[in-house]
Amino acid sequence: MGRTSVASPICSSIHILSSNCQLLLSRDWRGEVPSECLKRLIQDLANNLENSVSAPIVADSQSDLRLMFVPHNDLIIACVAASSADIGTVFTFLHRLVGIFCAYFESFMEESVRDNFVIIYELLDEVVDNGYPQLTEPAVLGEFIKIRAHRLEAPSLPSAATNTISWRKNGIFYKKNEVFLDVIERCSLLVDGNGKETHSQLTGTLTVRSQLSGLPVCQLSLNERATRKAFDSSPSGHGFLEDMTFHPCVDLATFRMKHLLCFTPPDGKFDLMTYRTLHPAKPLININATMSSTNSSRIEYAVSLSTLFKEQNIASNIQVEIPVSPDTTSPEIQCSCGTVVYDPEKDALLWTLRNIKGKREFKLQAKLCVPSTGIVTQSPGMTPVRVTFEIPYNTASGLQVKYLKVVEKDGYSALPWVRYITRSNGYEFRFRK
Repeated sequence: MGRTSVASPICSSIHILSSNCQLLLSRDWRGEVPSECLKRLIQDLANNLENSVSAPIVADSQSDLRLMFVPHNDLIIACVAASSADIGTVFTFLHRLVGIFCAYFESFMEESVRDNFVIIYELLDEVVDNGYPQLTEPAVLGEFIKIRAHRLEAPSLPSAATNTISWRKNGIFYKKNEVFLDVIERCSLLVDGNGKETHSQLTGTLTVRSQLSGLPVCQLSLNERATRKAFDSSPSGHGFLEDMTFHPCVDLATFRMKHLLCFTPPDGKFDLMTYRTLHPAKPLININATMSSTNSSRIEYAVSLSTLFKEQNIASNIQVEIPVSPDTTSPEIQCSCGTVVYDPEKDALLWTLRNIKGKREFKLQAKLCVPSTGIVTQSPGMTPVRVTFEIPYNTASGLQVKYLKVVEKDGYSALPWVRYITRSNGYEFRFRK
């Protein structure tokens, strides 16, 4: 008796990811994709994009599942299917799926996904039945799904015909026209007892102080490294900066098209733009701290500090807060640079270093006496060593201002000033095991 062959499902699950491979939405019809397998496939995809590998298929090393994807604007639409699935049919389906989303949302981007979770899930359930595509015509789907989609509208400056800018009044006058721009970045880092980074983040703010007459238009250009892939739709187009937010005065259409920030600034001080980096920030300072007890009433601390930023840069102020056992007495402290004081209120040694160049290493050794009942053994839950610092003329992300211009109809000359500062915002190191 002949056996009837059954066609393999086109897809087991659909996943929509951001350009940096952050999972935004998933729909699993068949339950064939374990969560660990999906994590491996997404991680392999992220590694490929990082290394500019443009292959649209990622195979799982521990199963017969494959991830196939197509990029669109700042999104990645991916499908997980068995190796027996027809590749050509899968990619045809993925492109039809992108066409459906574009028909519903006009501009299909990450913001479209975040604003339309419900309708996307309804579309997927109508389009696919247990892994087999059914309806892929937007006009037909419109007869079944009546929910109105939230469509993106590109923000723009108020019309010049009305000559009304809500954030700036008329008649502003300064004898000396100046605009000041501060690029301020804040780094956070947590290193565990094995020397491994468990948390790393960098956030930035472009703060402007405007002292300009009339209704000027400012043009701010950032270096290509910071903005070249912010709106790239290529497979390797995961942006350098993400979560960028802008003051309402910024012309977003010009930024998307030309990567140029054009704005008529409010008078005074305001935040023009905020952002965070896509990848963890590289450490600027490293701490290696150990603690040992020589006897029942004596503890020794050894701390080494390394500055990892460029040699030509200088940290104007570094303070290291080293937690010590309560009721410490008779501290004996030696350090190769800076000053150290014992703060009994904080139960900590405060090590201060000023005007320290990059690519340097400094050491501190301390011997402290404690009551015999005060000895504590090192554990992962102990208070970490905390570091605060500030590095002027430096951005940890590499963001730079190419130029800042001021254009005003009266034709006056204005002086632009730019300053860079990188600061710590929670730099912590646990004692080494």
